[in-house]
Amino acid sequence: MTTHYAGGVPGHRRHRQAGFTLVELLVSLAITTVIMGATMAALSQATRAAETATLMSNLNGGLRTAMDLIVRDMLQAGQGLPAGRVIQIPSGVGAQPIRLPGPPNTAFVLAGATQISAVIPGPGLGPVLNGQPTDIITTLQADSAFDQVRLTALPANGESMNVDPSVDLDDGTADDLHPGDLIMLTKGSLSALAQVTKVAGQHVSFDPGDSLNLNQPGAEQGTVKWIRNEPPGNPPGPFIAATATRIRMVSYYLDTATDPQRPRLVRRINNGHETSFDNTLGTAVAFNIESLQFTYDLADGVTNPANVRMVAADLNGTGRCAPNDCSPNQIRKLNVLLGGRSANRLSATQQFFRNSLVTQVSFRSLAFVDRYR
Repeated sequence: MTTHYAGGVPGHRRHRQAGFTLVELLVSLAITTVIMGATMAALSQATRAAETATLMSNLNGGLRTAMDLIVRDMLQAGQGLPAGRVIQIPSGVGAQPIRLPGPPNTAFVLAGATQISAVIPGPGLGPVLNGQPTDIITTLQADSAFDQVRLTALPANGESMNVDPSVDLDDGTADDLHPGDLIMLTKGSLSALAQVTKVAGQHVSFDPGDSLNLNQPGAEQGTVKWIRNEPPGNPPGPFIAATATRIRMVSYYLDTATDPQRPRLVRRINNGHETSFDNTLGTAVAFNIESLQFTYDLADGVTNPANVRMVAADLNGTGRCAPNDCSPNQIRKLNVLLGGRSANRLSATQQFFRNSLVTQVSFRSLAFVDRYR
């Protein structure tokens, strides 16, 4: 008699199906967890490293770009200015202080001065960041595109000039003049600085009420009118001895008013408007800048002090040049410290990255004389 088993092969028992025991499953889960943990930790570190590299790269790139601009402008400071690298400004009877660019909500003037220097220090005049006052600097330089241009007329009232037709003022080239431009008039050892208010063909106006308060025909000295009429009794004639040179006034400072969360470094040319003095003008060249410090190396013929802040004590004879006064005319080198932070916080620590750049710039035009001008 043959025995049959349901669902099976005759004469054989059904074998039990193979599988994992609970211990094996737990061990495999533990190994998988360790591997995944190590993978996620490595991934987290890679993500953090990438985030760090991006934040630092953007921070350093912004600092380098800003420092390059500062160095470029400082190398040209004083270029093309008269002997002593100063320009005379309105002074004497009837003169009012001229205005100087600065951060928003400031109103700086150059009071009691008879001339403006190629370098105008502003120690501690910028906004305070992280408990540290920041600095301002303003420099003057001649624009070689409009340099020592002859004039065909310079009216005795000092409120305009006519430029020689050989220099076309509205042909779209670099020698065109525009409202807001600064013009230095020179005649012999005399100089004056004026601001263009209107341009019509070859006729350039210096109307009173300009934004920097340079056009003061009623002042005793340092004006276009004074240049035109010196020496006293100088009669009008076809030959105008004075020449005109365009001047660029370049200022650097920090602006914390526009966006307090992102302090920005501003580069400003002249005032930015011909009649309205507006300290909200200027071009932001870097963001998240927290420190802007300038010191100066001087040549006084005695001690030649370095790293001078040019604060009030230095200028009144009780500071680094004592017993003498330090003078902006003695400045030969500039030391710059530019500090900033990352645009965002590192997500893992919620902290900003910070870095700073330091450099020194030699004012070549303040140390050497151009024999070919």
